[in-house]
Amino acid sequence: SSEEIKLGSLSGNRFDIALRNIDIGDAPGGSDKRQLVQKKLEDAGNSLKGHGFINYFGMQRFGKFGDTHKVGIAILKGESEGAVNIIMREKTDESPRIAGARRQWAMRFDSVDVAKDENAAREAEMKCARAIQRDMGRFMVCEKSIVNSLSRKPRDYKRAFSSISKNMRSMFLHAYQSYLWNMVATHRIETGGSTEVKVGDLVLVNDGKSPQKSGGSTSGLKGKAVKLVEEQDLDGRYSITEVVLPLAGSKIQYPGGSAGDLFDELMNQDGISKEDFARIGANDRELSLGGDYRKIICKPSDVTFEVKSYNDPLQPLMKTDLMKVNDVDITAPTVRTDNEEEKDSQTMDDDNTIFGMVVGFSLPPSSYATIALRELMKRPTSSEYQSKLELSGKCERNVLSS
Repeated sequence: SSEEIKLGSLSGNRFDIALRNIDIGDAPGGSDKRQLVQKKLEDAGNSLKGHGFINYFGMQRFGKFGDTHKVGIAILKGESEGAVNIIMREKTDESPRIAGARRQWAMRFDSVDVAKDENAAREAEMKCARAIQRDMGRFMVCEKSIVNSLSRKPRDYKRAFSSISKNMRSMFLHAYQSYLWNMVATHRIETGGSTEVKVGDLVLVNDGKSPQKSGGSTSGLKGKAVKLVEEQDLDGRYSITEVVLPLAGSKIQYPGGSAGDLFDELMNQDGISKEDFARIGANDRELSLGGDYRKIICKPSDVTFEVKSYNDPLQPLMKTDLMKVNDVDITAPTVRTDNEEEKDSQTMDDDNTIFGMVVGFSLPPSSYATIALRELMKRPTSSEYQSKLELSGKCERNVLSS
C-alpha cells in the first residue's frame, strides 16, 4: 500500500474456529442420532447466519476480575483514591506472592490513625509501597505504576492514577461505557424484540465512512449521524440492523423511551450524571469521552460451517498453516456443510463417537467472536466455565441448545 495503515483502518476480522465434543442432549428412544446432530447444528449455524447476535461487549472488556468498569465509575466521580483502591484491592485466584502483596497493602494503615496523623499515614504508605514493589507481577502494569508513584509521593492518589498510561486509563472509562451499553441493549431486546424497529430507537443514517478512505481516524464518532425513530418512520425504511445504542459521552444523542430512561437510571445508581462525561474531558483532555454509536445487532458475513464426527479427542478438525504447507490431510469425516451434500455415511450412534463443528465467519471491528459463539452454543464463554470443558466424555460439553 502507498498509504500508512493507521488505527481505524481495519475493515474487520476473520475467524475459523473448531468446536469440539459437542453434546446436543440425549436422543429420544429410536431416534437417529446422526440426523438429530445434523439438524441441531444446521439450525444453530443458519440462525447465526440469518439473524446474527446481540452485539454485546465481551467479558474481556471488563478485565480478568470483572471490575474494570468500577474503576471507571470512580474516575467519573472524581474519586482518584477510590479508583486506586479498586485496582490495588485483594483479588481471587492469584499467586500467593501477589495475594500477599495485596494483603500487605490493604493493611498498611492498621497501626496508624489516618484521620489524625497524616505524616504517619504517608510514612506507612511509602514504606509499604517500597516493600511490595518487587512482588508485583510482570503484567500488573497498573499496579506497578501506582506503587512506584506512591513510593515517592505517598497519599497523592490523583498523581498515582495519572502515572498509568493513557491507554490504560481510558480503558477503565471505556469499560463503564460498555457496561451501560450492555445493560441497555438487554433491556431494549427484552422490551422491543430483536427483529423490529421501534419508536424511540436511534438508527444510523451515516456511518462516517468515506468511500475514498477506509479509516485513519481514532475517533469512532467522527462523521456518524443518527435519527430518532418516530411513528411515521415505521414504514419499513429502517431495519433492526440499523438500530444503534450510544456509548455514553458528551457528544452523542440518547434514545427515547425506556431505553433512554435506563441510561439515566443506571448512572444515577452509580452516582453519575451525563454531565460527568463532559467534565472528565474538561479536566483531562486525554480522557475525553465524546461517545460513539454501536449497532445493537451484528450479522456476521461469509458464515460457513461443517459438522464433523471423530473418535480420537485430539483429531485435527481444521488445517493449520503448517498442515497446509506440508500438505497434511484431515481424516475426520465431514457429516454436513451448509452448502454441500453429506459426504460420509459413517455410523454415528457409537458411544465413542464425538461430534464437532468447524465454523467460520467475518466480523466488523469491535465485535466479539466470543459473543458470536455464545449465541451459537447458548453457553457461557467465561474462563471459569470453559476451563471445565473436556475434549471427550459426557462431563461438561459444548452443548448447543435450541
